[in-house]
Amino acid sequence: MNMKRIDKSMAESILSQANENRNMVKDEIGTSIENVLRGSHKTYKYVLVTALLAKSVNEEIDALSLQAGDDSEGAYDARSLCHSVIVPFERDYYPNGIGGSNEPFLNKPARFTRLSEDNAVRRGNDLNTLKTVIWILSSIKTSEEALGYLSSAIYCIAQICNEDAGKYQLPYLDIEKADLPQTTLDYIIDLTKQSFEGEVCPLIVATLEHLYYGGKRIVVPHKVNESGASSKEVGDIDIFTSSNELFSSIEVKDKDFTKEDVEHAINKFALSKIEKSLFIFGRKVNFDKDEVFSTASKLGKQGFYCTVISIEDYAKMRIYSIPNKFSINDFIQLLLHYAKEINAKDAMIEWIKQCAFEYAM
Repeated sequence: MNMKRIDKSMAESILSQANENRNMVKDEIGTSIENVLRGSHKTYKYVLVTALLAKSVNEEIDALSLQAGDDSEGAYDARSLCHSVIVPFERDYYPNGIGGSNEPFLNKPARFTRLSEDNAVRRGNDLNTLKTVIWILSSIKTSEEALGYLSSAIYCIAQICNEDAGKYQLPYLDIEKADLPQTTLDYIIDLTKQSFEGEVCPLIVATLEHLYYGGKRIVVPHKVNESGASSKEVGDIDIFTSSNELFSSIEVKDKDFTKEDVEHAINKFALSKIEKSLFIFGRKVNFDKDEVFSTASKLGKQGFYCTVISIEDYAKMRIYSIPNKFSINDFIQLLLHYAKEINAKDAMIEWIKQCAFEYAM
């Protein structure tokens, strides 16, 4: 085995060059790259772009390799390259343009040592995408070719971002009594009629926390099911000081949970030296109240106080305590901002707008 190393500084330089010279390559390979990037399989998008960059930097790498432990002569550490170069590039230049993932190579399709049609993937679209990515990368032989197709891929990513820009925008609506806190609360209650796989409640909480702190704290919601994916992530929503120190953390559950879930959350907070926290649950969840509240009380007596509270009661409490005036329109704009931050599902975005239009005159 002879692992090939990818120089990080050189990779960043070449990626910057590809971005500056981005241009669509209108041949079969270029069209196939665009189809993958516009498709629904997020992991293979990252695999493709990472391999194009790796091949652009070092012609000797095997573009089908995923891990340094691959038996190929051109094996390389694709995950490290993606995490250290591709992920920050996407975040800085084209947020959510590839998929908005912090650690895309942790997903199952990227955990094989190399790309192969024998890899266990779902039949249909997933398998077809895998075959397409293998064909693309097998067709590119030189660094010069790889750079040209990398530039084409970035052109597609930029186009996708431009097309999505309007998705997170909504003009201020003519809403009766828009400035009344009750109007915003009613809207929140309507929103929570649906869950969208747990995306609704964290977005509501992040928005209300932003309004509560008036911009004096940095509110960071994490993608659903990805909290804790990074060492910097504690809860579903982390709140930082202006100097980027962890100030507070909130756990949000919009599915059935147990006392163990509460204990796990409070222990996470304790490890991060957070002495007061929130555990917020959705409208339709089931849990053993006696066990959960007893667990919270026991840990509270150990110095780690956690309020376990419903999303509706939390919203009432937080709206009451927001010091500055705000309208339902302000709330909606912030909600869409945080929806973009977590790369919320299209159906979630439409639900935010649909519920808002119900209030328009």
